[in-house]
Amino acid sequence: MLGFNSGTGQSAERMAHGAWRRRNQSLMLCAMRYALCVFFLPFFSGCGGPLSYIHPTADLTYIKTVAIVPFENLTQQKGAEGKVMNVAATEVLKRGVFDVVESGEVAKVLKEEGFKSPGSISKRVAERAAKRLNVQAFIVGSVEEYGVSRTGGSSYPEVSVSLRLIDAKSYTILWEASHSVKGTTVLDRLFGISKKSTSDLAKELVDEMFDTLFG
Repeated sequence: MLGFNSGTGQSAERMAHGAWRRRNQSLMLCAMRYALCVFFLPFFSGCGGPLSYIHPTADLTYIKTVAIVPFENLTQQKGAEGKVMNVAATEVLKRGVFDVVESGEVAKVLKEEGFKSPGSISKRVAERAAKRLNVQAFIVGSVEEYGVSRTGGSSYPEVSVSLRLIDAKSYTILWEASHSVKGTTVLDRLFGISKKSTSDLAKELVDEMFDTLFG
């Protein structure tokens, strides 16, 4: 009987030791995963949400139609502003809240009213163009990043955009947002995340920015 109790005690001790070892291994694995996530956080696509502002007294119910002013291109990528403008127009229409004036008509009227600076619109031009285009607000924006960025030996797509919604009559900024998203690099191999194209990132970015306006 004594031998049986001794064997049982040793067995229990081995089981306890095994459980302790497995628990430590699990904790170490969790710690390693956490360290990897922290280290590679900047490479995650859409890391963090947009920075946004809505005017505290803004009531957007009166806005039926908007015009998108030619965006400013601050990148080295030719035509980046047009690509993001198209994405913005599509996203606004998809939401079904505002109508959007055709871009060619907007460009024509703005030119005739003396528009000169992409990414902004003067109060005078806004007032005159709004009457001709029958819009209640303008969307203006700038593209800060659009293309492939490189860090060390890694490359990844990156898009960074700023947008504003401006009231045509009062020239008040009703809403503005800025956002930057990056594609993945080494995470592709570590976690099997598919690398996104620049156009995919632009759609994702604009969608998240308008979420702060339309909810």
